[in-house]
Amino acid sequence: MKRFYIQRDRSIPPSDFDVFRVDDNLFTGEDDFAEAFTTPSSLELDLLLIASSIFAVDRAYKRGAREDICRSMELSIPIVNFARLYPLIPLIEETLCRLSNDAWTIIFRQEPGNPEGNNLMGEIRGRTLLFSGGLDSFAAGIELGHEPESLQLVSHITRNRIIDESQKALYGILRHRGYTLPHHQCFISSRSGGPTNLAHDEENSQRTRSFVFLVLAALMARRSGHKEIIYIAENGQMAIHLPLTRGRIGAFSTHTAHPEVILGMEKFLNSALMNDFKIINPYVYRTKREVVQVVYNFAPEAIQLSNSCWRNTRLPEGTSHCGECIPCLIRRIAIEYIAADNTRYKRNPFLEDVLSLSPDDEARRNLLDIAEFINRIKHNNDEEIVSEWPELYSEAIDSRAVIEMYRRFSFEARTIFNRYPKLQYLLQ
Repeated sequence: MKRFYIQRDRSIPPSDFDVFRVDDNLFTGEDDFAEAFTTPSSLELDLLLIASSIFAVDRAYKRGAREDICRSMELSIPIVNFARLYPLIPLIEETLCRLSNDAWTIIFRQEPGNPEGNNLMGEIRGRTLLFSGGLDSFAAGIELGHEPESLQLVSHITRNRIIDESQKALYGILRHRGYTLPHHQCFISSRSGGPTNLAHDEENSQRTRSFVFLVLAALMARRSGHKEIIYIAENGQMAIHLPLTRGRIGAFSTHTAHPEVILGMEKFLNSALMNDFKIINPYVYRTKREVVQVVYNFAPEAIQLSNSCWRNTRLPEGTSHCGECIPCLIRRIAIEYIAADNTRYKRNPFLEDVLSLSPDDEARRNLLDIAEFINRIKHNNDEEIVSEWPELYSEAIDSRAVIEMYRRFSFEARTIFNRYPKLQYLLQ
């Protein structure tokens, strides 16, 4: 187990912890929040600190390989609203476990200050959308932003220049097309150094980013008086994210927008803020292609400006996507089903002899796993699929709708694979 200690002051920390200190090597987003909505309350500061600390720890603790991919961490955080938030620790830990498939132990320390009272905001017919810089959230902005009820866009940014530029470019397209939507970007991140000189960017999966994103959106929705809905737009393939193979179960598959995680976050945020938010994924039963179609019909030039890649921080100049991670491959299948894909990929594995690549090659492994998955979806009936993927027994999803969504994806993927001679032989 690794132990992490969060500080607001400059007191001497315990010797057996890695330490993040606010405004030293941890940045909570409170300055951006204050600029948009005036000074945060003690409860808002507590929640921003909790979210940013979880995200920082997730990035600072590298996963192991194979059976060591799951991590165990203890996180100690100072908060003012101890009586309100302490009872929510089990719910936070359970949600984080589902989100990142790690063992989290959360400890709250009482910090001096004035707890927030029952500060209920006014009610306005409005909604808040998580705006990531990807195709899915942009499609939701297109479909939801023209409706009469107000919609605000909330973005989380780090020092990732590519994501920042994608968010601004896509927002600019909406504005140019006549959408009048407020857009709030909030910098929540960390850096190396601090009292224990830790390295902050060891793990690149960043599966707790949706925890940060949803906390931020809930706080901004509350300040805007939006008591109705918070939207997290993620296509069903990546939201449900059934393991492509038996080797990808558990921590090998991300659940950043899984319906069970969304339900856990909804309970946590409503309990913490004494509100009644509904967190909805409008695309949970759509394939990536079906979401991209919305963007293509509205502004095809936006596709190249969006970003889907998990590895976009470590790419050479002139590229925006690695071309070999699962999101890149899913994105490419979706786009090519509709039109030519002008995304600037670092690598084009669709033209490579996949089976001649090293067994450890990322593109080889991902393409073979996608091929195995779409073949099984094609050839298995519904009962066999549910038996193969027991995750479909969840009360949080409509299993029949999920299966139909994956059948459509299987058809789309097979269509694209058949266009490439070196991918055709992966199909059964």
